[in-house]
Parts: sequence; C-alpha cells; structure tokens
Amino acid sequence: MAESSLFWDTLIELIEESKIVPVVGPDLLTVEGPDGPRPFRAQLGEQLAEYLDVAGDNLPPGGELNAIACRYLAGGNQIEDIYSGLKTVATKMDDLPVSEPLLQLADIRPLKLFVTTSFESSLVRALNQQRFAGKEKTIVLAHSPTEVEDLPGDIAALNAPVVYHLLGKLSVTPDYAVTQEDMVEFFHSLQSETRKPPLLFDELNNQSLLILGSRFSGWLARFFMRMAKGRRLSSRGRQDYIADLSVSSDEEQVMFLKSFSRATKIYRSGSSIDFVRELHGRWREKHPEDPVAAPAATPAVSSEPEMEAGAVFVSYASEDREAAERIKSALEDEGVDVFFDREQLEPGNDWETKLMRSIRQCSLFLAVLSHQTLTPQRRFFRLEWDLAFKEARKASFSYDAAFLIPVCIDDTRQDDPNLPEMMRKSQWAPLPGGQPTVEFVQRVRDLYRRYQKSMVGVA
Repeated sequence: MAESSLFWDTLIELIEESKIVPVVGPDLLTVEGPDGPRPFRAQLGEQLAEYLDVAGDNLPPGGELNAIACRYLAGGNQIEDIYSGLKTVATKMDDLPVSEPLLQLADIRPLKLFVTTSFESSLVRALNQQRFAGKEKTIVLAHSPTEVEDLPGDIAALNAPVVYHLLGKLSVTPDYAVTQEDMVEFFHSLQSETRKPPLLFDELNNQSLLILGSRFSGWLARFFMRMAKGRRLSSRGRQDYIADLSVSSDEEQVMFLKSFSRATKIYRSGSSIDFVRELHGRWREKHPEDPVAAPAATPAVSSEPEMEAGAVFVSYASEDREAAERIKSALEDEGVDVFFDREQLEPGNDWETKLMRSIRQCSLFLAVLSHQTLTPQRRFFRLEWDLAFKEARKASFSYDAAFLIPVCIDDTRQDDPNLPEMMRKSQWAPLPGGQPTVEFVQRVRDLYRRYQKSMVGVA
C-alpha cells in the first residue's frame, strides 16, 4: 500500500524547517552494470576478492565485505591487508559516476547535516557536484574508536553541508568498519562518554532521523535508534522515518517499532532508492524555484607544487614546528629538497592518497620525536609514521641506505613504550632543540644525493 499524503507532507515540512537528519547507508550507492544499476558494494566486493586472491562467489547481499574478510583470514592472512587492499580497490572506482539516488538527495538543499554509515566518498561527491559545481566544499568528518572528531559547531551557521562518517572513512589503516567485529567496536566506542562526539549526538537527539538503506537489521537497528534518540524508544518525541528493506521486510522488526516506537514511520512501498526518487519528485514539485543542480565542473589543474620526487619528508607534531623548521633550513642550505608543509597536499577527498604517494616517493623519512609525540591519541603525524613503516618494510635498509631516521629534539628515551617498535629499533639522531649538527646534515645530504643518483642510474 502506498504511503499517504500525510506521510509525505509531514516529512517535507520537517525538511523545510531543517529538523531532520538523513542517515545514509550503502544501499543508495549504485553503479551501472550490463543489466542496469547494481549495488556498489557488490562490485567493490568482487574486485576486493580478486585483489586479495580469495573466492568471490556466493557473497551475501549487503555482507560482501565481511564475507571476503572472513575468507581471507581463514587462509591465515593478516587482517591489516584487508583495509589497505580495500583502499586501493575503492580509490580506483572514484571515477565512476555518482549514483542517481545520492544526487537526488543532495539536490534537496535544506538538508545540511548528513550522517553516513558508508566509508566511501560518494555522498560527498554528490553534494559537491549538485551544490558547488564539483568544487570540494563539503565538510567531511569521521568517527574512529581511537579518535574523537566532532561537529565544528552550529550546523545552521555553516556555509557548507557536513557529511559525518559514523563508521569511519576509507583509509589505508583500520579506522573504518569493514567486518562485523569492526561494527561492534565502533558501536562500543559510540556509547563511551569519552569517545562519542557530543555535538553530533546533541543534533541526533534533537532532530528527527531519516534512515535510508543502512542495512541495520534486527537488534542493531533498535540499538542505533535508541543511541541516537538518547532516551527510551517508547517515550513520546520526534517522528523518525525508515526506508530500508532490511527493516521493512522483517515483520518482527516492524511489530517491535509499531509497539514501542509508534512515532517511527516505515516506508513499505519499495527500496530506499524508490523512496528517494519519490521524495525528490515531491520536493521538486513543491519547490520548483530551487537552484537547479549545476553541472560538474572539470577539475582545474592545480597550481600547488607537488612534492619533488626523492625529497626528504619531515614529519613532526604541530607543537614542534619551530624545531622542525630549523632542521628544514639547515638541509635546504645544503641543496636538499625538503617536503615540510602539509598544505602542499591540497585538501580534498584524496588527500590521503596524495600523502601516501608523497611518502612512497621520498628518499628519506625524518620523524621528529619529542614528548609531544608520545601521546596515545591519533594525531596526523601518527598516520605519516604508519605509512612510512609500510614503506620501510618493503626492503631491508642498512645504516648506509636508511629510509626511516628518527630525530629526537628533547630527552625522550629511545626505549619509551609509547613509541612504535620500529621507531625504537631505528638508529636515532639526537638534535636537542632541533639544532642540526654538521654530521647529521652531511649524512642526510649524502643519503639524499645517493638516492638521486640511483634514480638516474649513476653508480
């Protein structure tokens, strides 16, 4: 039975008054196949299975990635490979057109805060395409069990929409949910008073929810709604909407919501894609004067400088910038190219890919160590370290052919347990206060020049 006019009118009024937050799941992500649109996750799963060399047949719809992870781990492999492999495969699919349901959702302009349970960048791309002619202006935030990232402030005061990745954002490190175990960890951290983002949950507690194709089935859907609502589901309050086949096709789930969350409206006339199509049509019928979606602009060729291949990469905590600058200046005085300012990475959806490429192309990785770097919190320099460790493991580096060189600028101990093992085992260069010694500068210069000669085949 089709939903009533009251169902749609009430929903549109909530949108007009900016009192609803879409929770966007993977079911809205589609790609064009030979037989029409198919789920993005299905195609991603097939390509990941091929990349990891595991069987890619009979994958459960909606659970493709978890199934592949289980098959890979059953072969005695390392779980870390799954995340870096998925990053590689998914990045190659960034050039695919954004799916129509996401573009339609992005075209409804009063929607400003989007929560997504997907790690892909498709929703961000849809918003940038529809609202900013392809320019990267959407604010992108992500939760991680190891780091708290919250909303920047009052959503209404921002001049751009916000996409919050509730279950993490695509990365080479395990900071996003792929497996069912990951889901447990993310939901556990979101329940923690010290780990959940308070401003985000204030918004979710005070707004209605529009849950779209998130595939939260069984108790997970109930638990998520309780967590977002901040009170018993049976208590009177806002009206939520669910367009999700995994919910609407589960009669036990429907009965539970009708009994204990009577203000929740369940769309039962089709899929989440059908729902968005009808919502967009009704919205356009009522608001034909809204700005028409601007065509995606051809990305401009950046005038920002790329890192010189073979440059020396200097990684540091922001508090140690002054000391790091002294090291940089001393090396540049000796003709060494130094990659120092992270702004050269040009912020955007693929900043992490650019960072990985920069570290892969550098001749040396200098890690500036101090008490500031002993923090257990997930800081930017920690991501740089992780990528450098991966690069260093590709070959056995001798003292004369070093890649990773820790540079200690205070009395931090080399055996400090808060430092990664690879950092503790590497040969340190003690530079108190960041004052470079003649020996240090000469060593780095010689290693840099040796690398440059190797690149052009000079012995």
